[in-house]
Amino acid sequence: MNKGRFIIVDGITGSGKSTVLRSVDAWAQDCEHRVFRLNDWKEPAPPTFEDIPDYDVYFTYEPTRSWVGAAIRYELSRSDLPYGGEELAHAFALDRQMMYKRLIIPALKAGKTIIQDRGVSSSLVYQPIMDNSVPLETIMNLPGNKLALENVPTALILTSISANQAHERIKSRSDESKGVFVELEFLKKQEERYKSKWLRELFTSKGTDIFDLDTSDSLEQTNARAKQLIDHIFTTC
Repeated sequence: MNKGRFIIVDGITGSGKSTVLRSVDAWAQDCEHRVFRLNDWKEPAPPTFEDIPDYDVYFTYEPTRSWVGAAIRYELSRSDLPYGGEELAHAFALDRQMMYKRLIIPALKAGKTIIQDRGVSSSLVYQPIMDNSVPLETIMNLPGNKLALENVPTALILTSISANQAHERIKSRSDESKGVFVELEFLKKQEERYKSKWLRELFTSKGTDIFDLDTSDSLEQTNARAKQLIDHIFTTC
């Protein structure tokens, strides 16, 4: 049994996940937790828990920037030479499997707190609706995704914004943030799937608490809502 806390922040592209993650970071600092951020890891190989066992809170994200994760970010997500949904599904699942085995599961068993930007929920939303993809059931049964669904998050925070508003936000982002996921019609499909009953029941049936966070207002209002939600989820340090 995993003894730690595992929080995934997810939502359509451009929906303000970073605002939530900043609120969690502030909570960790207020509690004087020792924090590891995957973004600060500069080694060629992704970390194992044995490499970094002395932290309290681990901030991770998907895809990673090592090995398969780097290929996803800099090759498989290219808009000028797009790859199909099936290829991305296999790549994401493998990247996920390695990170779960190397870091996430051992850290949770040791009682640590994991805060993750995106997760298997993203794959279940995005990949079945991409060109040249495979059915949802096939994606769920890929080894990395099966492993993730056997180790579901304690809480899943879903940032909520309309596809039209997200599309406007994305226009000002860097090229890496765009890729194949940001066309308006694709954003509308994402929005529908994140709100779907089947996705929520999949996670709640396994014990995950789902929290919807409205991120459509001003940054100040979103920050206040995010802080209130984080204070609710993390009732103690």
